[in-house]
Amino acid sequence: MDAVYMSVCQAMNGQGGWPLTVIMTPECRPFFSGTYFPPRARYGRMGLEELLTAVAVRWKENREELSGSAERIEAYLKEQEQITRAGEPGMVVVHRAFRQFARSFDAKNGGFGGAPKFPTPHNLMFLMEYGVREKNRDALAMAEHTLAQMYRGGIFDHIGGGFSRYSTDEKWMVPHFEKMLYDNALLVMAYAEAFAMTGRKMYGFVVKKILGYVERELTDEQGGFYCGQDADSDGIEGKYYVFTREEIKKVLGKKDGDSFCIRYGITRDGNFEGKSIPNLLENEKYELSGETEDGKKLYEYRIGRTSLHKDDKILVSWNGLMICACAKAGAVLGEKRYVEMAVRAETFILKHLVRDGRLLVRYRDGDAAGEGKLDDYAFFILGLVELYKVTFRTEYLSRAAAWAKTMLEQFFDWENGGFYLYAKDGEKLIVRTKETYDGAIPSGNSVAAGVLQQLAQITGETNWQEALNKQLRFLAGAMEEYPSGNSFALLTMMNVLYPARELICTLSNRLDSENKEKLSAQLVCLTETSPGLSVVVKTEENERELKRLAPYTGDYPLPEDGARFYLCAGSKCMPPVSELSELLAELEGGRTV
Repeated sequence: MDAVYMSVCQAMNGQGGWPLTVIMTPECRPFFSGTYFPPRARYGRMGLEELLTAVAVRWKENREELSGSAERIEAYLKEQEQITRAGEPGMVVVHRAFRQFARSFDAKNGGFGGAPKFPTPHNLMFLMEYGVREKNRDALAMAEHTLAQMYRGGIFDHIGGGFSRYSTDEKWMVPHFEKMLYDNALLVMAYAEAFAMTGRKMYGFVVKKILGYVERELTDEQGGFYCGQDADSDGIEGKYYVFTREEIKKVLGKKDGDSFCIRYGITRDGNFEGKSIPNLLENEKYELSGETEDGKKLYEYRIGRTSLHKDDKILVSWNGLMICACAKAGAVLGEKRYVEMAVRAETFILKHLVRDGRLLVRYRDGDAAGEGKLDDYAFFILGLVELYKVTFRTEYLSRAAAWAKTMLEQFFDWENGGFYLYAKDGEKLIVRTKETYDGAIPSGNSVAAGVLQQLAQITGETNWQEALNKQLRFLAGAMEEYPSGNSFALLTMMNVLYPARELICTLSNRLDSENKEKLSAQLVCLTETSPGLSVVVKTEENERELKRLAPYTGDYPLPEDGARFYLCAGSKCMPPVSELSELLAELEGGRTV
């Protein structure tokens, strides 16, 4: 609903903003919109009280005029929804996005543009993927420098883990201290990908610190993830996070305290209202600053302060992102407990946020409500697909396919491509919007494209591919002028434009559990580190279900003993081999068959 009425404000005034004020007819057709109005008039600005009084008089005197205005606004918005024309996915738009990022890159501080700076991890994920695919060192350097500087800055909580929402300055030093689940989920994905790409320990450390924070402070006892934490304590933003030198030395002792202050930039004058935000911006040995006893002591000291307000709603969409992040982190770092976090959250959603075969939006204190929107379906399916990729358990693939079927039925525009934000049998608003811009969080349309591509590649089913083709043409048209604003969609486009490969592994029932587990870990690692590769594992236990979901797997017999590996690209497959090591050079080289 927010997106619909924000589009009304933008259409009527040329710009929007929050808080949003919209006045409508009894039929919910808007005829007036604006942003903030003070309660009463002041400094020459109309107040909400005077505005509502004037509207009430106008409505009594000339209802027809206001109703006519509402009809014209509605007609205009519906016309605007039809303007986006399909484009043709191609490398031209991918290369243009890279050049746009390169032009706005801050070579000194990392990130793009000036203050305020948002992490926007999917931009970095695009640059890493582009860098690997194109062997473009500049793209990789931009992503890596930004990841390093964000970690070094005060936007990262060096004491308790997790990232704040954005930096108020260009150096990532002073954040808006609010922490959000979706930011940290996307950042886990970006740092995990960087770790998988480079093996650089710092990236793995950041992933562990973020997920440690999420596990301690944003996880419900039943496994769902909370939305985030406020910036204020005692009514003062940042008070919870900052220190004086004297405090540090009191907690750690003089020697250890002085050492900590030097390493983490705790100065006499401070960097935030007379106190200091711990950071590593002046520490050239920042990669050596891992978990320490000093940090643990300061965390225990800090949690004794006035606690931050916690937004303990559990949203399906944001949980879907964190499920994906935890599963990916578990695979890349070899940490089973992160995968278990993802499994518990997925179980929570199935138990509390499904009604009559449909997803709901949010849960809090035993109350679940809201008709699921596109983001809820797309993000949750993303998490399910990732869970399948790191466990090879067909129930996750089955559930992903079932929810994707509902998503297509309820949200997809089969004629023009694109997913509507609201379901066709849901709340009736004046216009059904299709959001495509990947801002602080990827759009539902971008994520939907991603899950369609993965389902098409894993299962080989034509229905997913047909929908994906339409979706990519729709997104190509939407991103034509500003492709760097659609970075998550570009990740999917690259997966389609570059050669894709499929690895099918068939396992004998005679293979012992230890070797199965070892082989599974190798395959999961390949899934996360080989661009364009999908992996399917077929066993006696999942043979029937896998054939239902991915019929082509019926053509690959189970071996009498050991394992068989089939590597395919397009319509060609290499002869099967019995040792994965025989394919490693082919897989790691990224060549096509």
